[in-house]
Amino acid sequence: MSNSTNSDNIIETIDEHGQHVKFELVDIVEVDEVEYGLLYPIEGFDPAHPEKPGDKVIIMRLKKDGEDFIFEKIEDDEEFDKVADYVAEVTEAELAAENEEK
Repeated sequence: MSNSTNSDNIIETIDEHGQHVKFELVDIVEVDEVEYGLLYPIEGFDPAHPEKPGDKVIIMRLKKDGEDFIFEKIEDDEEFDKVADYVAEVTEAELAAENEEK
């Protein structure tokens, strides 16, 4: 995944430690009629500080609040696993389709 960002897709959230964290909104997927944002931490992964956002995509539930969207942490392991499995399946299918085109 590229580290380039589009400023229109930059999301800033506050983590559980009160730190402001910037993400690039990579995609929005829908699973069981619920929308989830796929967020890529702009800061990148630092192995010396694994507790910080890393070089991975974060999945968060999207909740509409008037005109705004709120990104919520997925607390339920079963819900998270279902969404992560869906994202993995779609990604694998897209990669397979790209390889067939080559």
